[in-house]
Amino acid sequence: MTAYERRRVLEPSRCVAAHPEDPTSCAGPLDAVTVLDSHGGKAAGCEHHAARLLASLDGARVEPGSVAGAATRAFQAADSIRPFCWYTSAPRTESSQLSRAEERIARNHRH
Repeated sequence: MTAYERRRVLEPSRCVAAHPEDPTSCAGPLDAVTVLDSHGGKAAGCEHHAARLLASLDGARVEPGSVAGAATRAFQAADSIRPFCWYTSAPRTESSQLSRAEERIARNHRH
């Protein structure tokens, strides 16, 4: 059983995509989208946590769940979310710590 699955048993009111250290509440159905990691792992999630998880995983993607259009919205939202955004006290100095949108801007300024 994965850490996400264990937490799901302990916290049934939060979606599987919600990171254990992310303090935010779910928004909408807990199975609005499915996040797939680059190794074939899956996590059903609310739109909010799916976007945050997607922003934190390299090579992840989303698939539709129970809410029409939620996968597209989660994908678009993830672009501007920093990886592991619930860690607010650590400095963000590496390019891998920026959102994909911030990294594109920084990359354009370097050229």
